[in-house]
Parts: sequence; structure tokens; C-alpha cells
Amino acid sequence: MKPTEFDSFPMVPPFDIFRVESDGHLAWRDTGATLELARLRIKILMVAQPGDYVIYSQETGHKTVIKPDGSIAER
Repeated sequence: MKPTEFDSFPMVPPFDIFRVESDGHLAWRDTGATLELARLRIKILMVAQPGDYVIYSQETGHKTVIKPDGSIAER
């Protein structure tokens, strides 16, 4: 198979992780290769910065809100 110009670019993780700031704005914090890894990363981030976090799927545009108590709200 012949390499293409895209073969040299790494894959972008499909899930962005944002923290909901006190004024309601989203602040980008990290990415996750899978939804499960994004949720795990949020658990780690919450140790230092508790609050609501949003996982945004670049593929579908779907947003999942993770609350400090671990509950999940879909948007």
C-alpha cells in the first residue's frame, strides 16, 4: 500500500475534555482516545479542580456532562 500525505500525521483523540468555569464558560483541559479514558481523566482532574466537566465528541458533536458526584447528564 502506498503511503499518503496523511500517514505522517498522528490521529487526534476524538474526545475533548472541558471544565465548566464559574461564569459558565468551558475551559479546555485535555483529550481522551476513548469515552472511558476521558471519564477516567476527569476523575483525576477533579482531585485538583472539582466541578462540572464536559466530554465533547468531535465525531458526533455529543456532549456529556460529568458532575462532581460522578453523575452524568447528557446534552
